[in-house]
Amino acid sequence: MKYPILIVPLLVLALLSCSKDDAAVRTKSACVAVRYTMEYCPVKASLVTFLEPRTDLPLPVYASTIYTSQAAVLNLPDEFKKRDTVFYLTFHYDESRENKEKAGISNVICPAIIGPSPLIVGESASWQPCP
Repeated sequence: MKYPILIVPLLVLALLSCSKDDAAVRTKSACVAVRYTMEYCPVKASLVTFLEPRTDLPLPVYASTIYTSQAAVLNLPDEFKKRDTVFYLTFHYDESRENKEKAGISNVICPAIIGPSPLIVGESASWQPCP
């Protein structure tokens, strides 16, 4: 009879010990055709335009559409950083990584005004179509 009494505090303790970072969103990897646009500011990333809009990425706060047409890519190799270059990008969205990268940027001055875009993690880039 004492076991149910012990289980409740253990469950409460387990729920309280869960970290919000562990529950952050990380999407499956996707491979899509993109066009390089420019360097992204204020995070050191590259702005790309999807050739087909994405519905699986978070929208900027002000957006009223149901898709995302651009994203800032972390880890993009330099050979793909040429304006209007089309290539294939394998990436995933990682909410905890985005929050970490954007944490210290409140006082950064950018040479160009760029609206907020989702920050994605580039896994690989290729000139060849996705398999």
